[in-house]
Amino acid sequence: MVYDSGYRQLFRLLGYPGCEKEAEEVVSILASENERAMQLLDVSCGPGVVTKSIISSKMFAKVYALDFYESMCERAKETFERECTTGNNNSYEVVRGDVSDLPFANETFEKVSSTAGMHCWPNPVKGMKEIKRVLKPSARSDEDDWGVLFSTVVLPRKGNETRETYKWETNKPFLDREAVLDIVRESGFDEYEVVMEDKAYILVKARYF
Repeated sequence: MVYDSGYRQLFRLLGYPGCEKEAEEVVSILASENERAMQLLDVSCGPGVVTKSIISSKMFAKVYALDFYESMCERAKETFERECTTGNNNSYEVVRGDVSDLPFANETFEKVSSTAGMHCWPNPVKGMKEIKRVLKPSARSDEDDWGVLFSTVVLPRKGNETRETYKWETNKPFLDREAVLDIVRESGFDEYEVVMEDKAYILVKARYF
């Protein structure tokens, strides 16, 4: 498959830490030892190469894996059936859906993740607003209660590109970290923080109250 043989390998060259590490970051930042009844939505799950480890961590009551493409949803199902060590199939559900129009009610999920997906969305601001809509607010009293964790790509070298000259299109890297954070701000999140950066890779956590 092209995704396995080329796409993720390219990400590694761009600074991505790898599927296992990406899943570890999701569990480390979004999961809680004291509260395992939480539901997590993984947006743009692809064939499930990151989501499978999130499911197998057993740190969430249920993981919903969402992708726009039916072919990716089918591959994700195959991945989970083959590799997830959950003991049953009640701990996950694969859903075909559009991040710009998520098929869930308001405040359905305690946590939302998306690894290497945002730059593929036709309208990142609309996508993040939808994520905020289906996400429950974080507890203001808990400094570790972050609702969203996502990673995406920025230009590894901007060259002469500026905000005025760079024209972002779907499947292109964003200009820089500020362009990514502008999306988070415009989407209505109250707090956000860059967790990790390496070459073209950026990992961001966000929440609203």
